[in-house]
Amino acid sequence: MSDKALRMLKHMRRQILGQPFPYVEVRAAAISIGVNPGGSERDGLVDELLRAGYIQSYDSPSLTAHGLYRLTNSGISAADEAALVEARRRARLTDERER
Repeated sequence: MSDKALRMLKHMRRQILGQPFPYVEVRAAAISIGVNPGGSERDGLVDELLRAGYIQSYDSPSLTAHGLYRLTNSGISAADEAALVEARRRARLTDERER
């Protein structure tokens, strides 16, 4: 998975914290990583996340047309794992600086 797709996924994970349903909005996720929310790059990243099974589109075309997707359990796990790896890397860098 590309770095940008992973960053989008992590933003989507934050979107659902404290929410009863795993609905995510790709426009906000794209903006958060500096990608044009209406551009082809965003579309490519969404396709990448769909192919990986990390997000799913809804049966209702109008929801998908508005950029709403469902974050899957595997998407949640992948985002959590990526955040854990990043936290460990930061902790290791901090330890190295303190030595």
